[in-house]
Amino acid sequence: CYTEAIAVHSASSSVVVVQGGNDETLAALYGNRAAALMMTGAYGGASADCDRALQCTETDSAAGSLESGPAFRSKILCRMARALLKAGSIWDADKAFNSSIQSAREALAIVGDGVGGASSAEEARGMEKILNQSITDATLGLSDVKRYRDAAESATKAEAGKGVSSAADRRNNVQLLMFINSALSVSPGSMELHERKVNALASLKRWAELGNHCERLAAEMVKIDGLFKDDLAGLNPFPDVRTASSLKPDFFERNPDDVSDPVSLRILSPKAVCDAVIRLPNGILPLYLRSLRLEERYTEAAKAGASIETHMSNSKHKGNRGNVPVAWLSGERDKLRRTMSWKEKGDTLFRNGDYERAAEKYALCLTIDNDGSSYNHNALENEDAGGRLHAVLHCNRAACLMALKKYREAVKECTAALRIHTHYMKAMLRRGRCFARIRQYQEAIAEYERYIQLVHEARRSPQNQTGSNAACTFDRPVDITEAEYSKAKQELADVRKSMRQAAAAHDQAQRKKRQDASAQFGGGVFSKNFKAAANDAARRRQEGGPPGGRENNAYARKKQWDASGGRAGHQRPWDTFGGASPKKTGSRGSKSSSGTSNAKEPPAGSKPSGGAGGTRRGHNKSSSSSHHHNHQQQPAAARTVDGGDHYQVLGLTPSASSAEIKKAYHRMALKYHPDKNSEEGAADIFRRVKLAYEVLGNDQTRISYDAQRRGGRR
Repeated sequence: CYTEAIAVHSASSSVVVVQGGNDETLAALYGNRAAALMMTGAYGGASADCDRALQCTETDSAAGSLESGPAFRSKILCRMARALLKAGSIWDADKAFNSSIQSAREALAIVGDGVGGASSAEEARGMEKILNQSITDATLGLSDVKRYRDAAESATKAEAGKGVSSAADRRNNVQLLMFINSALSVSPGSMELHERKVNALASLKRWAELGNHCERLAAEMVKIDGLFKDDLAGLNPFPDVRTASSLKPDFFERNPDDVSDPVSLRILSPKAVCDAVIRLPNGILPLYLRSLRLEERYTEAAKAGASIETHMSNSKHKGNRGNVPVAWLSGERDKLRRTMSWKEKGDTLFRNGDYERAAEKYALCLTIDNDGSSYNHNALENEDAGGRLHAVLHCNRAACLMALKKYREAVKECTAALRIHTHYMKAMLRRGRCFARIRQYQEAIAEYERYIQLVHEARRSPQNQTGSNAACTFDRPVDITEAEYSKAKQELADVRKSMRQAAAAHDQAQRKKRQDASAQFGGGVFSKNFKAAANDAARRRQEGGPPGGRENNAYARKKQWDASGGRAGHQRPWDTFGGASPKKTGSRGSKSSSGTSNAKEPPAGSKPSGGAGGTRRGHNKSSSSSHHHNHQQQPAAARTVDGGDHYQVLGLTPSASSAEIKKAYHRMALKYHPDKNSEEGAADIFRRVKLAYEVLGNDQTRISYDAQRRGGRR
């Protein structure tokens, strides 16, 4: 290898390499080893070898061969700039790219003048081609430098916009992650960028993706195992790290198109995790261990913690990578212990049918990452740490609540689980079942249809199900069995049937409600009672009985008068005027049927017999009694009511139409009906309204009543 060749050449060579010295062989060896280190990802070692190669190169502009002089320097400078750019040293990379372009132009000038060691025109043309290619590569490198700076600047702005609200922070973190990924495509060896990406993923609670990124980074670091020795030993980024025994550098590169084992879902074994954690930057380790716990990789988390503790106790390691406090490690171990214990107790209680206590254990487990704050039983108001663990805990609580028939609370728990993993199939199905239990059929159908659609799409194109951030890594649509799929389809059909039945029942209830409302304002309870009473009265009139079903003198006299047709020869004994109008007799006090006898008022100042006011009281009593009998026994067309005629009672004028009379009657009858109005006097008003409508509601009786009204005014 190049390292051995460099050692042999350095030992056998009597040339002492100093600044400005010339050893073309050694310069070539350093340059070639730098290229090899670049391919393995050892960018720091590559840039160091390029610098050593430049020290072995002649700086005299008169030398112009491909292995020395400006042409060689231009190529090495471009390679060093690329290594610096990959490592994230942007300022140094920019400087090296510009130096490469300058050296290439100087070499082109020498070749153009016919000097510099070119033995033939063909060799000169070859040198010009190589130098022009160096200029092109350096120019492209400068464009990558600009792309990195633009991405870094945008990432800084996104970080500065945090703190406004949780929704705004999430948007900023998504943008920040996008800019960091753009910068990492230029500088994949920048540990600073990797730490920023891990922090952004943690802020977004994308723990599975965070763990996958850390493990892929560790696999890349395995590629440099054994490279940093001899003269490169001082450049080893992870000194005193044993050679990986379980973690393979190509673990994430094998079969990248394997749909059954996508790269984004691959996870390391517990032994491989022990190799990985000692190759990660110290700033990443706390979040990586937390991701192992939140993704329910408990064995890996426990072994990783033990491996870190052992490695951190090494004094040489502390001196090379910094004495990083490990207080967080004990805290993370305690959280891991409580998580495993409480979740297992909750599972045991659930299997034993103690759903209430099982739900409490799951709730306690959810509070571990909230610094001991109590769990809000409105699941949507809790601040979740995210990850598979919390999604499963919410889904388990939903199962407990469903067993307790608390379906609305179970819906909230399922929703909290789906906020973490939008394609969590079990939570989706449980939420649909809860919606069906509380008769929210449309929501239930939407959940079932979404469930079935995801399964159908996963079976049709499984490769599209792993590239989305919404993909659930532990309960995927592609993992749904045919029996589960068929059961969900049958449940969907049952929900649709229940919705149709509920819709039919609802329509029937609405029709009944409309009928009841219509009966209330037209043909309602009052109208039904009124019609029944009217029909009963008509039947009794036909049968010759009184309206109330009992005989009385007033009714008998009325029946006798109706039978006689009201002829003048049949004088009514209770009629003071003998069947004639008082105006026709010419005297208000006449007592004879012919009207020849007039009553005289007592002289002024005389006292009536029977004591003071006796005669007047007697007259008033007689008049009142006579008026009462007249009012009670007159035909319907001639009757009026106290306080005004029938039109006044209904609040109408004599010119009112039949429709207006009917409308006014229904309005006032509804207002004053005894069943509706218990105020004093309401029953009397209702009686007057009913009597007025009996007269005015019939065309014949209204004509007769109007004629009598006109006659009374003459």
